[in-house]
Amino acid sequence: MYTKEEAKAIKIGFWDGFKRYSKKKGRKMTSWVLKGTQIKEVQLKFDLNEEGAFVVLQVDSKLDANRLAVFESFEKYKPVIDETCGQDLIWDKHYFIKGFKEVSVLYYHLPDISIYNKDDWDKCYTFFFKQMSLLEEAFLDVKEVVMYRG
Repeated sequence: MYTKEEAKAIKIGFWDGFKRYSKKKGRKMTSWVLKGTQIKEVQLKFDLNEEGAFVVLQVDSKLDANRLAVFESFEKYKPVIDETCGQDLIWDKHYFIKGFKEVSVLYYHLPDISIYNKDDWDKCYTFFFKQMSLLEEAFLDVKEVVMYRG
């Protein structure tokens, strides 16, 4: 086990490494869309936890009706999104974040990856960069019609 300070240092090291990896590949961390989707309920996220690595488009709202309406707008364009993202993209209208709340998500998952195993880092960086590039491209393709619930 790691102390709180050691765990924090490892996490900082991981994300600093991803920042350098992205820059080497031609993307600054600030150039990813992430929270700047212009759709209040939608965020693009990188996550690495005990279940593995995730690249996520998360739909969240205090009102379930709003969340579901936005997610259903994405579902209308599933063929367009799947054409860009491929069949590995998982769609889940009722995804429960452990101990927190229910959201709707489109995500990629890479299991058996740990932030505490530095041997996993390069594999995770590659996964994050490739899958977020695809998910972001698909999001930008349908963003306008989803914004206006087309």
